[in-house]
Amino acid sequence: MIVKKRKVPLINLKLEALLRRIPTTHPKYPLIKENLAKRSAGYQGELSLNYPLSFLDEKKYFIFHDLRLNISDHYFQIDTLVISQKFILIIEVKNITGTLFFDQEFHQLIRTHNGEEAVFPDPITQIKRQMLQLKQWLTNKQIPAIPIVPLVVVSHPNAIIQTSPKHQSNCCKPLLSKRSNQSNRKKLSKRRVINKRYKENK
Repeated sequence: MIVKKRKVPLINLKLEALLRRIPTTHPKYPLIKENLAKRSAGYQGELSLNYPLSFLDEKKYFIFHDLRLNISDHYFQIDTLVISQKFILIIEVKNITGTLFFDQEFHQLIRTHNGEEAVFPDPITQIKRQMLQLKQWLTNKQIPAIPIVPLVVVSHPNAIIQTSPKHQSNCCKPLLSKRSNQSNRKKLSKRRVINKRYKENK
């Protein structure tokens, strides 16, 4: 059951409004447009979770999107939190294309796309920090300890995920979108039809 729904981030709405109000010749226009594109991609990546999460039993799982919790005088944010009677699942979504190398030695994500490299903060380190913060938040609220499972999801269907062999068990897992699932089902259905016709003609 979805307890807290996902909403379009306020910063996205502000950037969209800003782009409508300034001329394209403004020196800050390209920077604002790029910022909006990155944030929109992130939001679309989060939306891609809706389909696989829809298969969860509404009576057994409680889903919270875009959580913002505080510990003492600071806040931390979680993309998606799934709560069951046996465990809590933290999901961090990254909608990034290209070849993604999860460098667990220097704790960074290196993206190679169209021959260019870019470095991003390590989402695995990020979600581990969120897990520690959530544990502290639960302790502060005097909530009994429950296992917390962190999961990093790369939602872009064209992403190639890589890491060093000794860190493969820590590497995040790609998420198949609804479109990808439909495409796979169509291919499987087509193969079944071909096999059926082949058997009938034998």
